[in-house]
Amino acid sequence: MKKFTGITIGNPSGIGPEVSIRAVQSLISQSYDFYPVLIGDISVLKRNMEMLKERFSLEKWDIAARPEKTKIYYVSPGIIKNDDFITGKDNRLSGKASYEYFNLGWDMLKEKKISCLVTAPVSKASWQMAGIKFQGHTEALKYFSGENVEMLMVAGRLKVLLITTHVPLKKIWDIISMDRIYDSTIKTVLFLRKFFTGSKERLGLCGLNPHAGESGYLGNEEKEILTPAIKKLEGAGMHVEGPLPSDVIFRNAIKNKCFDLIIALYHDQALIPLKTFFFDKLVNVSVSLNWLRTSPGHGTGYDIAYKGRANPSSMIEAIKLAVKLSKI
Repeated sequence: MKKFTGITIGNPSGIGPEVSIRAVQSLISQSYDFYPVLIGDISVLKRNMEMLKERFSLEKWDIAARPEKTKIYYVSPGIIKNDDFITGKDNRLSGKASYEYFNLGWDMLKEKKISCLVTAPVSKASWQMAGIKFQGHTEALKYFSGENVEMLMVAGRLKVLLITTHVPLKKIWDIISMDRIYDSTIKTVLFLRKFFTGSKERLGLCGLNPHAGESGYLGNEEKEILTPAIKKLEGAGMHVEGPLPSDVIFRNAIKNKCFDLIIALYHDQALIPLKTFFFDKLVNVSVSLNWLRTSPGHGTGYDIAYKGRANPSSMIEAIKLAVKLSKI
C-alpha cells in the first residue's frame, strides 16, 4: 500500500492554507516521491486557490483508491462551509476549524492511514477563543499520545531541543530540573539515533543566566541544576559541553558545526537565533519513537494572509523531512 502524507492546513484565517497548497504544488512539479493529503475544509482550499489564481483540481481522498503522484487529495471535515470566513485575525471559528483539522490528522496518523503528519501553523489565541485547552500542537500531542513529546527544531544539520516550550518565562523553573533535562535529552538522542545517521552526539547545553552565571555571581542555576544534569548525561555516555552562554553555543554551532544537538532551556533562547538565520529552512519536529509529525517553523502570518505573499519554503522543508524520516 502506498504511504500518504497528511498535511493539516492550519488556521484558515492565516497563511497555513496558502503555504500548504504552494508547498505541495512545488513538490509535485519537482516529481517528489510522495502522496499528499490536505486536511482542511474544501471551502478554505478553494478560496486560497482562487486567491492564488491556481487552476489545478483537488480530488477527494479515498484510501482504497490507487493514488497518483500528480494529484492533490483532500479530506474536508466540513467545519467552515462557506468562503466568507474572517481572515487576518484571531477568531473562534478558525480556532475550532484548525483544531478539528489537527485532531482528524492525528486520528489518521494513529490509525496508520498516513505515514506522517505535517501541520501548518495554528493560533493559540484562536484555540483559546474556541475553548481548546491546549497551548499548541506539541502540548496537544502529549495529551493525545500519552507521551512526553519533545520539541526539536531542525535547520539543516543544526538541531535544537527545547526543554520548555510554550511556557511564560517566569514559570520555566517550575518545569526545569536535572531530571527533566536528562530525560528530554536522552529521548531526543534516541530519536536522532533512529532517524538521523552520522550523528556523533556532541551536545551543547545552554546556560540560563548572562555569561552562564559567571561562576555563580550572576545566578546559581548553572551550578545547582545544569551542571548536575550534564554529569548525569555524561554518566549515560553522552559528550556534553556546558553550560555555556547561548550566544557562544549558537555562534560556534553555526560557524564551526561543532554540536550535533543544542539543548535550549526556553522558547526564545532557541527561536531568536534560529529564526534570524534559518527562517526559510526551519522545521519543528515532534520527538517520538512511535509516530512522525513536523511543522514549519513560522506562525500564522496574519499580516500577509490572503495576499499571495507567503513563502512556502519552511513548509516545503517540513514536508520533505517528514517524508524522508517516514521511509527510514
